[in-house]
Amino acid sequence: MPQNVFDARETHNRILDGFSARPERAVLNWLTPRVPKSISPNHLTALGVFGAVCVCIGAALTNISTGFLYLAIAGLFLNWLGDSLDGTVARFRKIERPRYGFFVDHVSDVASQILIVLGLGLSPYLQFPVILVTLVAYLAITIYSLVKLHVSRTMQLSYFGVGPTEIRILVGAGMVATLFVEPIPVSTQLGDLTVFDFAAIGVSVFALGCAVVMFVKDAQEISRLDPVRGKGSASEVSMITLESGGPSARQS
Repeated sequence: MPQNVFDARETHNRILDGFSARPERAVLNWLTPRVPKSISPNHLTALGVFGAVCVCIGAALTNISTGFLYLAIAGLFLNWLGDSLDGTVARFRKIERPRYGFFVDHVSDVASQILIVLGLGLSPYLQFPVILVTLVAYLAITIYSLVKLHVSRTMQLSYFGVGPTEIRILVGAGMVATLFVEPIPVSTQLGDLTVFDFAAIGVSVFALGCAVVMFVKDAQEISRLDPVRGKGSASEVSMITLESGGPSARQS
């Protein structure tokens, strides 16, 4: 295989240090051995996507009744459960399929992100253009994480304490709050915006800001590890590992 092509069989570091990472890990460690053997990681991945579909449908149907928020909240929980458990169960049972699992998991994640965001945009609580900007920002972070994995063998899943689970908590808290308090629109130059629109704008700014800050930081580290080499150089840095204890490079 060419050295510049990512080999999913290779081990890589996973950076998941969100605010909820420790209690989430404790919950997953308790749940994992209790998952019935008849339920495979593929079933859990499908459950996560099904949860995203429920969020999309439930949020969109809130135009008819606020009661459909219960469906959206349940879907958000199922999305977290399936997405968080599929890889954990595979590792626990020692049945990992690195290439297949990586492919299916990340394509499913992107599909789920799009479904959830579209559902929120179709609800009466968020302006559709605002939520589309949030989707672009979230996908930008996703793309950055995958590019970083390609060159550094480091999969960054959270940024400055915020990862997918923290975003789900934020969305879920907004849904629960809406069950009790109707958001009041505020007139702005961008139109009538609710507190959820302002939250979505804040998430977008945060995500894009994280991408810029991390790009500058990672580019400096990778540039130091992968310097310009003269013609005829016998060594080539094929993959760089950025570790918490300091980066290292593998020569080939």
